[in-house]
Amino acid sequence: MSLTLSSVARRLVALLIVALIASACGGTDTTDTAAPDDTAATDDSSQTTTTAEPDAETNDPPATTAPAVDVINSINGGKPDVEIPAGDAPLGLETIDLIDGEGTEAQPGDLLVMHYVGVLHENGEQFDASWDRGQTFDFILDEGRVIQGWDEGIVGMRSGGRRLLNIPPEQAYGSQANGGIPANSALVFVVDLVHAVSAPDVENVPAPVTELEVTTLEQGNGPVIEAGSEVTMAFQAISQSTGEVLASSWLEGRSATFPVGVEPSQAIPGWDQGLVGQREGDIVQIVIPSELGPEETAGGDTLVTVVNVLSVR
Repeated sequence: MSLTLSSVARRLVALLIVALIASACGGTDTTDTAAPDDTAATDDSSQTTTTAEPDAETNDPPATTAPAVDVINSINGGKPDVEIPAGDAPLGLETIDLIDGEGTEAQPGDLLVMHYVGVLHENGEQFDASWDRGQTFDFILDEGRVIQGWDEGIVGMRSGGRRLLNIPPEQAYGSQANGGIPANSALVFVVDLVHAVSAPDVENVPAPVTELEVTTLEQGNGPVIEAGSEVTMAFQAISQSTGEVLASSWLEGRSATFPVGVEPSQAIPGWDQGLVGQREGDIVQIVIPSELGPEETAGGDTLVTVVNVLSVR
């Protein structure tokens, strides 16, 4: 007898959280400055427990692969210096593109993977920086998961870009102090957009499968995933029997990072097998029989997953 869908969903979410323990994405600080209020800050801290910094590439890749690059911590040359715009604190949100990105344009509902530095407009004092943790900050754009100045100021930014956000108090924390941010503070952020990813439409399959099925929906040109590669990805997973979304990076508001094809498995066997040989930048549909899904689904439901491979190290 198969388990209930709620059990499967709990297992997939648990696997995502375990994967994030070694993730380079998501902050660890319970006072993440991008959170819009105390409730959201609590939610982010419960979902981001990672402290590990991604390993630097140490070996030359095989001749058939592109060089592996630490995309996350090398974007735009690393942590920027923040220059406060001249004049008084802004009366409205101001944005300045410091580096124009050439990738995907950030739109409401997208999963964003970002680096940032935040300083006080009054004196330029830094109160937070994802760069100092060696970890990016993930969130869903325009869902109220961050301060208003971010939700409004990042729309239209392209991945690979760097933008300055000059944010009045009303679009930051207003009259509420937050950690090292005094009440009624105007804030200046320099944000780097590493990835902007739209949630995919997952087409269900007509019947359960008994063997792993892997289909490349969109071809990337980055490094090839090998056993032991550390992969950062965004994904959707649905039940073949019902079409219900069981787990998703867009529901969780974050990407997942884990080594592929290692023992013991850090993901699920279907991903361990199906991702090897794919490339950074690929969008892949992996249809997973119950025997290669989470252990609780053995003898149960087929999972239909779509994976966007964001980076390979």
